[in-house]
Amino acid sequence: MKLVRWTRFTWDLAKLPAEGRVLDVHYHIRPVTREEEKTVRAVIWSSFALDMNWSDTLKTMKDWLEVRLDEVFEHKVVPCLVVTHGSRIIGASPLDPDPEAECHLVSGPCMLNEYRNRGIGTELLFQSLQALRETGFERARAITKGNVPVAKFVYTKFNSVSEPWEFEPVLARS
Repeated sequence: MKLVRWTRFTWDLAKLPAEGRVLDVHYHIRPVTREEEKTVRAVIWSSFALDMNWSDTLKTMKDWLEVRLDEVFEHKVVPCLVVTHGSRIIGASPLDPDPEAECHLVSGPCMLNEYRNRGIGTELLFQSLQALRETGFERARAITKGNVPVAKFVYTKFNSVSEPWEFEPVLARS
């Protein structure tokens, strides 16, 4: 079994900027509808499956992430944002609404491969953090592998603090 070095990022939401960046008029970030669950799951799985940095861990993470997504879609108001390009969902960011959760950004901002490196994922992160702040959160947390692009280029934004983290993807919440 390969050693995975996990990193936890924490944001003080009081320090979150008042506004994010302006996206191209073709892209919109909005709350998901319950009917879009299948599409959201497909976007998230495509995002992970096509990222070679996750290939060694994806099998281990699959069941954990499926359980987390099931929990997200069980809520009356689904805590998840999506990015659309026209009517197509191209990105998703499911959120854990439990203030005590170890990780509030369930999958992190996931973008389809062809839409990466355009700043859209960064704006999806900003809007996700803003949504958590608007529900009364003081801090938000995310856990990711330390060597993946999101840990190097996305999660470092908005005054985050990172630390090595012991993480074992387990199915049941304690």
